[in-house]
Amino acid sequence: MRPLLVVLLLLSSVVAASAQELVYRGEQTLWQDTVWSGEVLIDGVLTVAPQVTLEIRPGTTVRFTRFDSNGDGIGEHELFAQGVLLAKGTAAQPIRFTSAQPQPRPGDWGALNLMASEDPVSRLDHVEVEYGYRGFHAHFSAAQLVNSDFRHNLRGVQFQESTVTLDGCRIEENLNGIQFRDSKVTIDATRIACNYWGLRCVYSEVLVHDSEILDNLVNGLNLRDSKVMLNGNRVRGNRRGIYLQRSTGEAVGNRVEANSEHGLFLEACSAEVHDNVVRYNGRAGVKWLDSRGLLRNNDLSENGMYALYNEGTSDLDARYNWWGPLEGQQLAQRIFAAHQRAGLGAVDWSEPLSQVPRPVEGE
Repeated sequence: MRPLLVVLLLLSSVVAASAQELVYRGEQTLWQDTVWSGEVLIDGVLTVAPQVTLEIRPGTTVRFTRFDSNGDGIGEHELFAQGVLLAKGTAAQPIRFTSAQPQPRPGDWGALNLMASEDPVSRLDHVEVEYGYRGFHAHFSAAQLVNSDFRHNLRGVQFQESTVTLDGCRIEENLNGIQFRDSKVTIDATRIACNYWGLRCVYSEVLVHDSEILDNLVNGLNLRDSKVMLNGNRVRGNRRGIYLQRSTGEAVGNRVEANSEHGLFLEACSAEVHDNVVRYNGRAGVKWLDSRGLLRNNDLSENGMYALYNEGTSDLDARYNWWGPLEGQQLAQRIFAAHQRAGLGAVDWSEPLSQVPRPVEGE
């Protein structure tokens, strides 16, 4: 056999070996630092032990087989990381976590689970997560989700008692887009769109900045018993755009438009709402229920039934807002409060702005 032919055969065998799928079956544990590349199949539950790092290289595809032992429609095979998960793809070579089924559907597999994984922080960068029950799930953990897609999952992103940053992500076409509780969360430049629920949370500290919350079937942002900062977001095409319940915080510089019910709904909150554009919403631009705080320098023009609906018993100072070219009785009809129904709190809408307020700095 010629030497060149021998070399070519050896090279082809090396390439074939490197392209061979890595398979984990049943319940297995990684006890030492591990690196994945190429094709990986998980046919069971794979655990990353504490103090162990799993690194996944650009272009890797990880597939999960479907196994539903109790017939509840939810697959149980998953990755369970008690150590550190570092999945760092690139724009040209993203990492993909998906179903191994020929006709995949949401819930085929369990989740990318982090449990008590805090130091160092786990990171998903340029990752695509699809067809899981909970695409990404964390408990008592810290994680950074960057430039990643979560789509076609029953729950795109879910976590509890965790510290999580989402930056430049897309959470689209899930049943629940993102839900969490008892967590500290920063969401920046992220798109939450076309889910049944957009974002839901309780008992958390939340910053949502420069993000898009679009076309979610129920509520775009629904935050309860939380400390909230909403800044520079575009909230459009949801049922309720922003729904805050028993929360404190600030909404500034947001565009809340064309939501079918209320643009901004505050229930039993203490909040500062200023320098927002709240227009073209179906029932009311702002619904204010037993809340207190500041409503200033907002564009509340061109909403459906009411610009402002004060349903509770507390009075509201709503001076210095733009209501459109309305005055006198026309403006009074666009505000629902004590002057329309006895027992409701009064609204002071005197001294309206004479022109559309300028956007806040940087918007």
